[in-house]
Amino acid sequence: MSKFCPEWVFSLCCAQTAKDFLSTNNTINVISKKFSTEISTRYNEVKFEEISDASEKILQFLSEINAQEEAVNFLNDYIFNRISFNANGSERKIKNMFSSAFDPEKVKEYNSQKTLKMFRAYIYSIRNNLMGKATPGWVIDEVEDIDWLGELFNQDVNIKDL
Repeated sequence: MSKFCPEWVFSLCCAQTAKDFLSTNNTINVISKKFSTEISTRYNEVKFEEISDASEKILQFLSEINAQEEAVNFLNDYIFNRISFNANGSERKIKNMFSSAFDPEKVKEYNSQKTLKMFRAYIYSIRNNLMGKATPGWVIDEVEDIDWLGELFNQDVNIKDL
């Protein structure tokens, strides 16, 4: 039975990998392995190379637009937006009575190109004041029903992955 990771979860993990790379002393591969390992316990295997590829593309784009010190803020705002809203702009409900946004997908809908495309679109939107940003000091722990994903974002990398 197909149990693919939801696209928004993959995208968040890629953005967080890029953010962690910029704000810690860990490599992209080590951070990607942390996310890959946890995601793969819940869904079909997601290779760390898929996460690191998307993260590298995001970082390359941030370099191209000369984001510099704003890069971490852009990534945090993107993470906030993807958690709060669906791709069509409607408010995301993480859990409701009969389902969860964490429920596996039947078809693989994520890849590094799609993740980059959505990230680029978001950055252009906030630069043109079309999208909102995270409130200052926002952290994923504040999101209701974020459960394991919030814990994963706050988890240190496994020393064995070094």
